[in-house]
Amino acid sequence: MKHRLVLLASLLLIPDAPLHAADKPNLVLIFADDLGYGDPGCYGGTLVPTPAVDSLARDGVLCTDGYATAPVCAPSRCGLMTGSYNQRFGMQWNDDRRKYSIGEHKLLPQALRAAGYVTGHVGKWNIPVDARECFDEVYDLIDWEADYFPDADGHYHGVDSDTEFASSKRQGVWGPERPGDEYLTDRIGRHAVEFVEKHEGSSKPFFLYLAFNAVHTPLHAKKEHSARFGDLPIPLNFYAPMVASMDENIGRVLAALPDNTLVAFTSDNGPARMPVDKWPGGWPTGVLAGSAGPLGGHKAQFLEGGFREPFLLRWPAQLKPGSVYRQPVSTMDLYPTFCAAAGVPVPAGTRVDGVNLLPYLTGEKPGAPHEILFWKNGENGAVRQRDWKLLVSQGQPKLQLFNLADDIGETRDLAGEKPELAERLHKAWLDWSATLPPRANPVTSKPATAGAKPAQDRAALFELKDKSRDGKLSREEFLANQIDPETAKTRFETWDSDGDGFLSREEFVTMRGK
Repeated sequence: MKHRLVLLASLLLIPDAPLHAADKPNLVLIFADDLGYGDPGCYGGTLVPTPAVDSLARDGVLCTDGYATAPVCAPSRCGLMTGSYNQRFGMQWNDDRRKYSIGEHKLLPQALRAAGYVTGHVGKWNIPVDARECFDEVYDLIDWEADYFPDADGHYHGVDSDTEFASSKRQGVWGPERPGDEYLTDRIGRHAVEFVEKHEGSSKPFFLYLAFNAVHTPLHAKKEHSARFGDLPIPLNFYAPMVASMDENIGRVLAALPDNTLVAFTSDNGPARMPVDKWPGGWPTGVLAGSAGPLGGHKAQFLEGGFREPFLLRWPAQLKPGSVYRQPVSTMDLYPTFCAAAGVPVPAGTRVDGVNLLPYLTGEKPGAPHEILFWKNGENGAVRQRDWKLLVSQGQPKLQLFNLADDIGETRDLAGEKPELAERLHKAWLDWSATLPPRANPVTSKPATAGAKPAQDRAALFELKDKSRDGKLSREEFLANQIDPETAKTRFETWDSDGDGFLSREEFVTMRGK
């Protein structure tokens, strides 16, 4: 009997001891698309009320320094679902999204399903693993982007298709055109609620990955919101109702959840800079759809506005309502955090770089979850250690150093004043980079043709054309100073291999095209 008591006491001391199914929390991960740090009201947003998102801050923990693992969607989603730096899989930028492999690494839904969770996915996926092999139930599957209203046959372009990876690119739609057609954000929200209601009270806990394609373009909004937002300047007159619709559906999901549910909410990257492909003539360019708040930069940049995101967690049983957490955290932390909440280990053979945030958010552990954080795309990237942030660029200036505690907008470069600190952080970034595999879709030049510039010259030309310094060329930037604009337009369409309406550095340098 004595030995049994000792064994029982030992098990109780194990922090990750398995929980009985009835004690395990349900888990919900809500992931927005292109939502800016400054969009939700709880982060200072004023464009549109976001009561549902704000309720997560009121009833849970608001993280001031929450980061995605990349400033663009595909690598960011890789980091979220693997719990690791996406670069460990050769996944650095959107160009790599159909070329990289995670090997034997188990994704978050696979880890939870193996531990007895019923798993559901609704919305955007954008990972080169079949979602239907990772989840028990999958609804409204989107690879990259999709139309928000169905066509005459009831089909949403870009949804539940093995051949459509993008939307129709039609911008500025107030719908529906046919009465009764369902707005895609409403459809995604409805399917999420139906999944929750189906599994609430069952013998198994559930994990729901709710990945809205909102507020990513195309700019499509419901007519019922036009009176409320229609007078805002373009593109905010469409963006604001898209945010409102997403928040309304988040509210419906939160209202359906049982009490013992851990909810996390964040976004894949910062607000997008317009224009996008098929931008209507006369619409403004060089403007953001959304707000980065006090942060500098936007989507596709390594400035804070590119990847610092709204980051909220609510778990009534464990997390103090109205808490604010100010240490840097990452979306890759949600994998080990959800596993810890479920009382299950990270699967054997799966390496995660993320950290279980629960003991930090509850105050059980002092200090920061991460000593240092890295970001990388080729020769560009960033590193953050405590309050210091180093930007690394293949252009000039190569190194920029900022103290985020004093300069959250990254306006005062201190690299000249603190060269030793800049070099130390740069060395840490280089040492980390040296541990990574090559890019899944490396930059390689085409065979030389008469008159073609070598790859190094084209890379330099790219830097000159990239006036916005966002790591990609808009159609406007590409066509600037072209001798034959019509031929240049054809080249742009041909080289834009992923059809996103921009030329990445790789697409421009290699001229690979479709």
